[in-house]
Parts: sequence; C-alpha cells; structure tokens
Amino acid sequence: MSIKDDTKILQQFLKELPQDISVRHIKSLKAGSKVQNVQNTRVFRSTKGLSAMNSQLHNTLKQYQNQLGDDVVQDAKDEINTLIQTLTPKYQVGDKLQQVNGIQKINFGEDNSVTTEQASFQVEDGIVYLIDIWATWCGPCQGPMDHNQKMLEKNADWQNKVKIVAISVDDDNESVTERVNNKKWKSIEHYRFEKGWDEENDLIKYLQLRGIPFVILINKWGKIIYLGHPSKGNLEVRINQEIKAEKEEEQEAQKVNQEGNGDQELLTKEQYQQIKQKIKELSTVIQEAQFEGIVEVKSEKENIWNQDGTKVVKKRSKLELRYDIHVSEEQKLNTFLQNHWNSISDDLRVVKECKVRDPQRSVNEIKTKFQSYFESKGVSIEYPLSEISNFNFDQESQEIQSKEKSSFEIKSQNLTLDIYKTGMDELKEYLEQYEDEENEEIRETIDQIVEGLKSNVTLGEGKQFASIENYKKWGSEELSTIEHTQGQVLVLDYWAKWCGPCVREIKNNTELIKQNSDKWGQSVRFVSLSLVLAEDAKDFMDSNQESQKYIEFYFPKEQRQKDTTLYGVQYIPHYIIVDKFGTIRRVANVKDMKSLVDELINEEASQKSLDQSESQLYNQDSLNQLKSILLSQETITQIKQIDQQKVISFNLKISSKQVGQQFQFEKVELSYFIRDNQVDCINTILNKLYQVIPEKNWTIDKTISKTVSVKYPGSICAVCQKVITNEPQQYYSIFKDEHVCAECAEFDDQTKTGMERYKYQDTLIFINGPLKDLSVLTNIDDHKIGKNLKLKEGDKADQRHPMMCNGCGEGAQGPRYISITARPGRYRGGGYIDYCCKCFEELKNKESEKAKEIVAKDAADGMTADSLFTRVLFNYGGYTTF
Repeated sequence: MSIKDDTKILQQFLKELPQDISVRHIKSLKAGSKVQNVQNTRVFRSTKGLSAMNSQLHNTLKQYQNQLGDDVVQDAKDEINTLIQTLTPKYQVGDKLQQVNGIQKINFGEDNSVTTEQASFQVEDGIVYLIDIWATWCGPCQGPMDHNQKMLEKNADWQNKVKIVAISVDDDNESVTERVNNKKWKSIEHYRFEKGWDEENDLIKYLQLRGIPFVILINKWGKIIYLGHPSKGNLEVRINQEIKAEKEEEQEAQKVNQEGNGDQELLTKEQYQQIKQKIKELSTVIQEAQFEGIVEVKSEKENIWNQDGTKVVKKRSKLELRYDIHVSEEQKLNTFLQNHWNSISDDLRVVKECKVRDPQRSVNEIKTKFQSYFESKGVSIEYPLSEISNFNFDQESQEIQSKEKSSFEIKSQNLTLDIYKTGMDELKEYLEQYEDEENEEIRETIDQIVEGLKSNVTLGEGKQFASIENYKKWGSEELSTIEHTQGQVLVLDYWAKWCGPCVREIKNNTELIKQNSDKWGQSVRFVSLSLVLAEDAKDFMDSNQESQKYIEFYFPKEQRQKDTTLYGVQYIPHYIIVDKFGTIRRVANVKDMKSLVDELINEEASQKSLDQSESQLYNQDSLNQLKSILLSQETITQIKQIDQQKVISFNLKISSKQVGQQFQFEKVELSYFIRDNQVDCINTILNKLYQVIPEKNWTIDKTISKTVSVKYPGSICAVCQKVITNEPQQYYSIFKDEHVCAECAEFDDQTKTGMERYKYQDTLIFINGPLKDLSVLTNIDDHKIGKNLKLKEGDKADQRHPMMCNGCGEGAQGPRYISITARPGRYRGGGYIDYCCKCFEELKNKESEKAKEIVAKDAADGMTADSLFTRVLFNYGGYTTF
C-alpha cells in the first residue's frame, strides 16, 4: 500500500471518532538553506484531543494502528501514529471528573489520632469541589494549602456546599500527617496517591500533570471549570459564584488549534501548482547562495476530514518566505530578494518572518537600556572593559591550550537591594523579548548585567559580613541578631528540614566539630539558619539533640526574609564562611570544611590586606611572555615526562581591566592537581611565571595528592608466619607494612559477627600475581587505599555496599574490591572502579575469558589484568567516607 493510500486508512479511523473531532491533513513543501533539496511532509493532526472519558477509545485506536500490515508503507504508519498522539486523552474544561482510584484516605481524629484506608474518590452532585494536588516537599505548594484552610475557616456558609480535597504525591503518609498536624489543615479532606507521583495513575495521566501545585475546580454538576495553578484561578470568587449558580453555565467552546492558519487565502489549484514549481526553482538558488543563516520558502495545503469521510480544503497558502540571518549576510539576502523573490507575483507570495541580526548593536542597546532606566532612579552604571585569558592543560593532548575573551564589568553607584529588585520587576517585560534569543553574546550580556548588578547589592566572597536579624534561637521566643566576633571564624549554613543534603551536612558538621573540638575551641562558631519556621521543625530538633550541643540553630521570624536575598541564597545547603577579620571567604558549597576552617584559623592577616598588594600594570608583552612559557615545547615536554598516567590538571585564569592604554591585573587565579612526586617539576614552571607576575598577586588553589607504593613479593605471612615468597597472589597492608597470604586474608568465620569474622582486620591490598606490569606497584593514589576503617562498637555489620559493580552491574553483598590502579588521579564524582565479591573471584583467575571480559569493560579507564585492589570488608559509608 503506497503513501497515497493513507487517506483510506484515515477514513477507517474517522468512523471511530466522536462527532466533534475532525482531522487536519497538512501537506507542506519547503526549501531552504538548512534543507537538502525540496522537503515534502505530510501529517495528520486531530482538531482536539480525546476527553479522559474516551480513554478506552484511544486504546482501541492504538490496537488498530498495531494491526496495520506490512503492505502499509512506514511513512503512512508514522502519519497515523502522529494522529493518535494528538488524540491522547486528557481532562479538559467541561469534562466530568471520573472516579479517582489508587489513593489512600487519611483521617484525622479530634484526639489527634490518624488512620488511613484504601479509598477511591467520586464527586457528588450539588457540591462544588476544589481538588489540590500537592506535596510536603514542594515549597510553592504550602501557601495554597494554607489558603485552602483559611478559605474554609472564613466561609462558614460553605458547609455542605463546598469541599476542598488535597491529594498528596508524597511517597509516605507520615510526611503528610506530620505537616497537616503542624499546620492544622484539618478542615480539608486528605488523600495520598498510593505510589506517590505515579504517572500511570489515571488522574495524573489524564491531567498530563507536569508540576505542582495543581488544582481542579468542579461545579455542582460535576464538571471541570478550571484546571491549573491555584494562583491564576481566582478560586474564592469563582467558588462563591458556583455556589449561587442556579443552572449550569455553558462553557466556552474550545478553540480548534489551527496553528499557522490565520486568515490565509484559499488559492486556486492552478496558483498552488505555480507555487510548487517556484519552490523547486528557489531551492537551487538558495543552496547556491550558501547562506550561513536561515533562509527558507514554504507552502502548505490543509484538508479537514470529517467523521463521515467528507473532505474540505481548508487552506492553500501563498509562498511564504522566512529568513533569520546575521547582518554580514544582508547584502547576499538583498541580491536574492531583488533577483528572485521580487519577480514572483504579489498575490502568490508573503514574507512571514524577517530577521537581520546585529548582535553588537543589540548588546549596546541592552547596555544603554539598563543605564537609562537606573539613571531615572538615581543610580549610575558603567561597563569598564576587562579581559580574561585562560590557560588549561588538556589531559588527552597533553598540551596547554590558550583561550582569550574580552568582556566588561558592571560598576554601579547608589544601587540598593530594593532598587535592584524593583528594577528587575519593571524591566521583566523588556527582557522577555530575548528569552528565546539564539545569539549567545546577547544572552550572555543580559545575564552578565543582571548578575553584575545583583553582586553589587548582595554580599559574596571578598565583602564584609553584615549582621543578620529577625531570627529566634531554638528554644527562645526572643528575636536575635547573628553577628561576627573578631578573631572567630563564623560558619553559617542555610538549610531546611525537608532537604536531604542539608540534613546530611548538619550531621557531618556535628561529627567534624566533635572531632576537632580540642583544636578549634572557641575559635570557630557554627550557626544553622533554617528556611522553615520553628514550629515546622520540632520533630527534627527533638531527634537531633546531639547536634544542638555543637551547632547553634536559629529560625526565621517569617518565611521569606531579606537576608536570603542579601546573601544570594538560591539553593540549599548554602554556606557563608566568614574569616576572623569579618570578610566573607566562601559562599554556596564547601567541599572540604575541615581544611578551609583550619586555614582560616591559622591566618595572621586579613584577606583584605592580602588583596591590597599593589596592582600591576602591564602591556601586551607581559601576556605574551606568559604564553611563551606555558606553550613552549620545553614546558610540554616536562609535563609529558612526569604525567604518563595523565592525572595532572592545571588551569590558570588571568582577569584584567583596562586602565588608559594599558591593562591592570585584577585576578590571577591558578587551580591545579598534581601528585607529590610531581611537585618539583611544576614548581620549576611556576617560578618562571612568577618572574612575569609576582607570586603575591596570585590566588592559588592547589591539591597535592599523596602517592604510595606496594611492596611485592612479601616473604612471611603476618598471620600464619609461613613463607610466601613464591606465592604469586598475596595481600599487603600499607598501614602495617606487612604481607598476608591469600588463605589467611580470605578466611571468613561466619559463625562470628562483625570484625571478628576475619583473621586479618586491617585494610588490605590484593596483588594479583604473577605481574607482567610492575608499574602497578607505584604511583598509587592514597585516597584509594582508604582510612583503615573498622566497625565501632554498636555499628551494624552491613555488607551491602552503596555501589554498582563495574563487572556485573549489580550491588555488592559481601566484601567490596576497589581497583586502585584504574582511573588514576583525583577522585571523580562518578566514583571508583569497583567490584562485588563474585566478580572479584572471576578477576583473580586473570587468564580466564570471563576475567578478560570484565577487564575490557573498563580498559579505557586504565583497568588491566594486573590491577591491584583494596578490599573493603563492611559498608563504612560512601566513597568519600571510606
């Protein structure tokens, strides 16, 4: 069956559709700079989707589609598939809400008791319903839920006339009952989807739910009159209107989606044939012109098919021209318009979209717009030029690559936080026109100005800490002010009880303070600032009393406070680390809290005074000298010689601003990772750079990784004392510098518990001898050896590790084995290459086909048959904990 027979298939489908649904058959011809030859497309689309009540019909249509035989060409099958997708059932205004299944009802007794039961929900005639789909973890859901309760309390006359029903998508009932009890939302009827956010649940599926909060307003006749966000529904007014309604109002008929239809003229068949021929001619012309931007011509024909099989021609469009080009191609476009486009009769052509982009002009206009707006508010804005030079070491090519970028800064005078916020609100409509802007330079300009102005009024790194007000310390009703004390490092942590990473950070910080209490003493103060009110965190505080001994917990006077904007809190956990002198040194994330706090405690001069070293003016020769050193063959050769495992990372960023005809260094930031045996070589390179820019002008973030070597072979087993010189497979303890035979190391007495099961309890490294490659014994990153952890009294002897085995892809039950020679270098977010005990047994037989298959999976990450392994007996925590 050919593509021409697709209308016969369509007519079969039409017989099954409701009378109010027709099918649009759209045929289009297009040629252009981004299209090879002439593109001919055909598509079926329904004039509207099926209602949720017709879900079974949708399944029937899909069955018909699946039964289309091999005689139907794939293009025709694709057209029918598109049609069925546009018919996907969904709830629409005017539909009756069907019974809601797959939910649990949560009953709240007057004595604060809570019971749950399997349930279904069905609206009753004569009652106006507001159904609110929400979750405890959804911040924007909490306000509408509060409003629901207040509406019921305020409108006593709603009794027996209105029901507000909340259905939670939480994974558990406990979170819901706790929140409802704390907030006293008990006038609302409460349910929870049994499977949480379950996309197979009919209600979620037919609402095509993509986000919450989401409400459904239903009139007294059981029909939906509003679907969407609660803030846009004018809910209280509409509920009162529906209570008074004596008869059901006719809903406005939904408009048929006829995208691109507009007021198109219906051309004659002859005219349409002329256009089709013209498209073929213009295709060749446009291709030969080789436009970089978009230049395309298109025409479209649309038929409407009704249920009875009749067809009406709805549209034969004119020849439509669209172009979107850079200003550099404007002359080429004008030639095309003059020689080809303008020769077509006016009654056959129309320009639908025309864009000639001039990014630099747009950038200047945007800058001027901000300046003129804020000038009217008494604020002056300047854009001094700056340059950024990046030198980055590429591990694959083993070369240092250089990139330069000119930019600008944002300087303002008299700008306050309130003026900034008002300005962003009033400029919102202007900025929205650039939301879909494809030119990266224009988008970056807007982002840079907005963020630059924000940084002028918010407090970040390098600025002085400002006191935080309107917080209550846990256990007190008095408002407090959090201030910095000279000589003390202040660690502030914005958090919320519903944020999993926040809770983990609080526990980690508690342990960190306990371990360092003797050394830190009163030199460090940890303060946690909650984003939720005190009454919402009682359960958390009651169950975390240990943390209260070491961390000060404060709760806000009200939900949204100015300090969160002042300190740029967008995501949590959000840290603010203040040094002994009152300067903010780190915001947002902190990877190694202990090292940072230790560094700040030991500082003898303020960061501000350190940064006040005399700025250095330079000319282009200075930058050329740096380039010459970093890109020289000598430097490349030095790095290659010491970086054969490709572990070094090196990034130098030089930021400068223009002063007259020269530039002044503002920041010279170096970040690098090396191993301890690479220090001398890197220092040789750095010392050459310091002769151009003195080291005192640099900010350096360096990580020097310790390396270890494994002794092999051993002579005596530390457990049984037998000679093991000739035993190829051995274990070695780096912590005790002793070897253990395989028999003693792998001995496991399962009649005992915990560490007592094993003869040798310290962390061991397995050497899978005999070795062909002795280099695996050296340059081993010590972070892969671990911390020689053991179970403490009371710890659970859990051998289910938080990992996925690189061999079989399953979890680990039993000891876990980390390859210490694969994936060399710094710890990566994806973790180590590690194996479960079953795959480890396969790897021990290194010449077997199974072992070779497992090794091959991670060969690109350095896994070999001779790889060494750290054995981890129990689950001590994630990679970083281990």
